[in-house]
Amino acid sequence: MIRRTVLLAALVGASFACSDDGNVVTIETGLDPELVEAADTDGDGVVSRDAVEAAEREAQLEAERVSQEAQLEAERAERDAARAVQEAAYRALLSDGAAVAASFPGGQVLVGDVLANIVESPVTLMDDPQNPTQEEYVSRLTSMVQLRLAGTALNGLGFAVDIGLSDAEINGQVQAHLEGPFEEFAQQRAIEEDPSIERLATPHCVSALAVASEADAYAAAGRVQDGEPLGDVAAAVNLPGLTAVDGTLGCDQPFGLFGGGELALALLDLEPGELSDPLTLPSAASPTGELWVVLHLDSLRTDATDLSSIGPFAGHVLTEIMSSYEVDVAPELGDWIAGNLRISMPLLP
Repeated sequence: MIRRTVLLAALVGASFACSDDGNVVTIETGLDPELVEAADTDGDGVVSRDAVEAAEREAQLEAERVSQEAQLEAERAERDAARAVQEAAYRALLSDGAAVAASFPGGQVLVGDVLANIVESPVTLMDDPQNPTQEEYVSRLTSMVQLRLAGTALNGLGFAVDIGLSDAEINGQVQAHLEGPFEEFAQQRAIEEDPSIERLATPHCVSALAVASEADAYAAAGRVQDGEPLGDVAAAVNLPGLTAVDGTLGCDQPFGLFGGGELALALLDLEPGELSDPLTLPSAASPTGELWVVLHLDSLRTDATDLSSIGPFAGHVLTEIMSSYEVDVAPELGDWIAGNLRISMPLLP
């Protein structure tokens, strides 16, 4: 193909004479016979301009393809060289067990610590724990740093963890706090930051007016606001099968009652005895295809608030604190990404 491309390119660059119809080009004498044979397929000594232009396009496409392949090959070679440099730097670092692999507030992880940890507790199917790949090493270092950051965060909040112990012992102390008193601390902290959390964990006793049109919803709500018992109004106007006869829906946490969405959120804005604005949602139970709902918060069962039902909170609070810490990682291994608490290995070009 390369030889044919050369011949066609030479053909395009040759001198031609046009016949009277403006489309036929006569090949001049003196050209390489092989070139003439390649271009003049029927052996009559002439080719059309269309054929010449097609040959030119083909030659250009072939040249572009060859250029692209050469560029891709150069990029592959550059990446291979970069990988080799990266691998050499990684191996050089591993040869110094006393070097710092990562440092964080309150401590360090040495290169040798990670190697010893891998040998002591290798990952299933790891080919050679004594000689881990860079990916395997960075993965284990990431886990070790995360565990020590968790211990550091807990220590800062008054929950003692000795991060100088083995990983298994550190993990045991961390888990004991997360499953015990720290969860209670995290619950209260979450409530202080977002009071609606407590409402979400509290059973709401709810009634509703459920009708087929916006006008009916406003009319029914107006009757209740004027003093008519909601149960009587619901019995008179509610579409059948959606509520009890008196309009009651029951008592449960907002998402338990409505599965999330607009109705659950509207419920959080109500105090006991209040009505919501009319809300609409599609419904096959309504002759109009729309169901208009006015919620009434009958009462809050604060005695049955269960924060554990929407938790746990400990992990979220701990992660938030851990992500605020500064971690320095040996450049041969990568960079610490605080947002996801991970080490990102050096990117190759």
